[in-house]
Amino acid sequence: MTASSPSPRPVPWVTRLTLLLSATLTIMSGATIAPSLPAMQAHFTQVHSAGLPNADVLVRLTVTVVGLAIAVSAPLSGYLTDRIGRRPVLVVAMVLYALAGSSGLYAPDLTTLMLGRVLLGLAVGATMTAGSALVADLFAGEERARFLGLQSAFTSLGGVIFLPLGGLLASVGWRAPFAVYLAALLIVPLALRLPRGETAGARGAGDAAERVPWRWVLPAYAVALGYMLVFYLMPTQLPYRLEGLGVAPAQVGFVMGVSTLSGAVAALWFSRRGGTRTPALTAGLSLLAMATGWTVVSLAPGTGWVVPGLIVGGAGAGLVTPNLTTFLAALAPAHARGRVMSGLSASIFLGQFLSPLLAQPFVRGDDVSHTFAGGAVFAALIGAGLLVAGLRLAAGRSAAAG
Repeated sequence: MTASSPSPRPVPWVTRLTLLLSATLTIMSGATIAPSLPAMQAHFTQVHSAGLPNADVLVRLTVTVVGLAIAVSAPLSGYLTDRIGRRPVLVVAMVLYALAGSSGLYAPDLTTLMLGRVLLGLAVGATMTAGSALVADLFAGEERARFLGLQSAFTSLGGVIFLPLGGLLASVGWRAPFAVYLAALLIVPLALRLPRGETAGARGAGDAAERVPWRWVLPAYAVALGYMLVFYLMPTQLPYRLEGLGVAPAQVGFVMGVSTLSGAVAALWFSRRGGTRTPALTAGLSLLAMATGWTVVSLAPGTGWVVPGLIVGGAGAGLVTPNLTTFLAALAPAHARGRVMSGLSASIFLGQFLSPLLAQPFVRGDDVSHTFAGGAVFAALIGAGLLVAGLRLAAGRSAAAG
């Protein structure tokens, strides 16, 4: 199936809606509890008479250990998605998502809480991989790009809804935001009606012989990793930045939601255009926008300056994921879509896990502004490199056409 071919058959609206709703459970899933991080840190520091060593880092990891679990388990998710079909993997993953995600409601200690977050990571990785592979099965060409852009917008809208909701629930208690994960159970009945999707047994020998173009796939993974290292400063570091600026916990989620809302608007723009013909240039400009936004956040003297930075940075971030997903969906042969998409999931969520670890040397006591400055520089370097590469590719195509 080529990128320019039409969709093989009309896709029912119920299928479209289910795929869009499942997207809201993915990238921002770990960040749902972000507004309660300061209160969670205080709890686990005080609950032990001598205090919990390194509580600040360990609590941040409750957000990002989800990413490590996904990165480790993604190859298995991709294999299962290709072998037994998209729907079975997606349904089981959603049930696990609800059970593991809500475990923070009753976890007695940080170790148990971490275990629940690891299981949540397995569920998120499988959900993202199976959902993306099923979209690639059902859509093609510009229609695929439009739907992937719309799906990415719904992913961001999940943050717009869940982050403020997490902030409101955090004002009740640090455990309360974990109840948000139970929302996945509402989607399970719809997921049971999805098509099964491609399986290995349904393909011919010619399809199975088609090779994965790794020389293009691997650089896309590297861009996804770098992007998420920078983007995930928002849920892991911004609550502390806002707390230092005097923002109440109940308002933190709403401020963070500004970034995901602008990302949703950018993804909708991508969807309306049906993708772009210059993925490298689009990714480069997106990362430069993130760099600009995070620079403003790092220098902001108050919340009034943080919000514009989040709008600009969030808009850049909102274009990266649909751009990369569309690019890889067009490259991946049908027999390997699950594995190719699982590699993208692994790269994105490995970046989530590594982000607070690599940012920690830039933290100065309660001041995390330097983490955003460092992230901005890193994003600018990657963005500039992509712009150069994209311009060279465009020039090469023009020369070949001439």
